[in-house]
Amino acid sequence: MSGDDTPTERPAGLLRRVLARLIDLVVLSGIALLYSALVVNTVPGAEDPMNMGLLPALVLSVGLFAIYLAYEVAFTAVYGATPGKLYLRLRVVAADPAVAAPRAGAVAMLKRSVVLYISVLLNFVPYVSFLALVVSVYAVISSFFDRPRHRGLQDKAGGTAVVSGVPVSPQPRRGTPAAQ
Repeated sequence: MSGDDTPTERPAGLLRRVLARLIDLVVLSGIALLYSALVVNTVPGAEDPMNMGLLPALVLSVGLFAIYLAYEVAFTAVYGATPGKLYLRLRVVAADPAVAAPRAGAVAMLKRSVVLYISVLLNFVPYVSFLALVVSVYAVISSFFDRPRHRGLQDKAGGTAVVSGVPVSPQPRRGTPAAQ
């Protein structure tokens, strides 16, 4: 068996990653608007979003954080990518090349997603929300400076990488013998 038997995966290009994130943010924004409308119309003290009390703000922030995490973790656990990444033919995989898993695990995706969306969770806490936003923005921007794999802070925290191309270990077709 030669080293050529295992195809290598290419790190995803930055433009495709940005476009995939924008697609995901459009989808998430729609879901977030629906959830926010539900909170504003059902939780006492949330009627005026500019003067929301602590409890409604907490319900809103924790709920949105849970929605964002569920979106990222569930889609990646089932499909190996979010809808934006699927559309652009990108996948999230374990960063360790010795691990030939077709997709990153749920724990890795949870860590990755927490770094990306910590600002959503802490949105109602003055000053801390700004620091959390800086972390979330830095996580995305840091992928521009990591060479050659373009792994941002969120990828490093989760032990993941975003790649393009076919899976590392494609399954043999039914009826064809496996390579010896």
